[in-house]
Amino acid sequence: MLRLVFFLILTVTFQANASNNLPDLGASDLKDYDSQTETLLGKSFSTALHTQYPLIYDATLLSYIRRIGEKITGETGQNRHYSFFIIDNPTINAFAGPNGIIGIHTGLIASARSEDELASVMAHEIAHVTQRHLSRTYENQSTASTAGIASILAAILIGSQNPTAGVAAYMGSIGLNIEKQLKNSRIHESEADYFGIKYLNEAGYNPFAMGDFFDRLSKESQLFKNTPPEILMTHPVTENRLAKARDRAEQMNTQKALSYDSLKLMQMRLAFVSQTHTDPFENSQLKPEHACYLRNLKVLYLPNQDIKQFDHQCLEAIIAKNPDERVYKQQLIEVKVARQDASALLDLERLMDFYPSDFAIPYLYAKSLAYLGHRDKAIELLRNRTPNYHYQYLLYSTLAELFAQQQQPRFSYYYDALANYNIGNIPKTHRLLKQLEPMIEDKKSTFYLKVSQLLQETEQTLKLYKNAR
Repeated sequence: MLRLVFFLILTVTFQANASNNLPDLGASDLKDYDSQTETLLGKSFSTALHTQYPLIYDATLLSYIRRIGEKITGETGQNRHYSFFIIDNPTINAFAGPNGIIGIHTGLIASARSEDELASVMAHEIAHVTQRHLSRTYENQSTASTAGIASILAAILIGSQNPTAGVAAYMGSIGLNIEKQLKNSRIHESEADYFGIKYLNEAGYNPFAMGDFFDRLSKESQLFKNTPPEILMTHPVTENRLAKARDRAEQMNTQKALSYDSLKLMQMRLAFVSQTHTDPFENSQLKPEHACYLRNLKVLYLPNQDIKQFDHQCLEAIIAKNPDERVYKQQLIEVKVARQDASALLDLERLMDFYPSDFAIPYLYAKSLAYLGHRDKAIELLRNRTPNYHYQYLLYSTLAELFAQQQQPRFSYYYDALANYNIGNIPKTHRLLKQLEPMIEDKKSTFYLKVSQLLQETEQTLKLYKNAR
């Protein structure tokens, strides 16, 4: 806890000092929680996530989670920024951080029986954001300081991994008596249920999914006498809470629940990109289309596989029947690329035109271009998407990899530095820039000036770190 609090104090302090427009977070009497403060805290929280926790950077999975999130946030009536992260942790949990940060554990994705259930938890966390629960907690402190802010953020992060420790950290982080703390927590959970179910229904999901999911987890943990899932420890379930959730759902003008295919496919994919999950579908009864997807996943991701084992015909048959299923289309492209079939590039161009907001498709396009020997085009594609890319770290690290393959170490070091700077890994950013600086011969070039400016910023940050110790 102390180490994480110290880390967050440093990042909050640095990012406050890095901008003249941001509030003075060192003031002991700070009480306002405005948009600038929230942006600052969001950056610090994001840095802690990237540098202290294992994240999933698979573009397809991130795009899937983001699509669900955007369906829900589109019904909140608020125009604000959200960032969705997947934490590689097998526990069933999720959390909301400052500035619209929503964290989803891989264990939650793996345990959901439907997209409705997964969406219900995300809607609950999004409601924590729309109802300003973090800012209200912050404003209820008797004093607000950098250390206090860092403690609250650390409590959220610790609670996402260890609920018991997280609750203790949360209790200790805000200067209120225990009774008032618990009351505020219960109020926040009730509000998140109330508005979360509303958003869930308006986004086209089953409004009963939230209560049903929590009820199922609670009953399963009691039946098998297991320790309750972490989400039940951070989101305690009572009969009264379940009754309210069902009553709220019954008030909705519910639509017929849709049959979602993508969740099962994402759960399969998760087993191959996560470090904490294994393939749970080996001996299970699968629909033919799911079995097809799984067979091809194994050839794509497991070592020492023969490309002759690819079953592209089953994918083509599925797509012919379900032309809107982009996940199968993406896998067919992956299969074609692995087989050195250049027609995959034309397929990708069509997909990009059809799904212009899906960032996973241009990422797959770039990876495919590189694999088929067109690295220059891959680099150009990703460079043109830099300003509006949802996951900058993924973009920059891929560019660094591509430039390394092109034997262009200067740009490889530069984009690797940008990737690490983006996630707040300042020491590594500084090391990379120091190695890069002597490689640039033209000291008057725009590139050199960019590198020098970023190097100065990292040195200022490291100086702040040193002084804070």
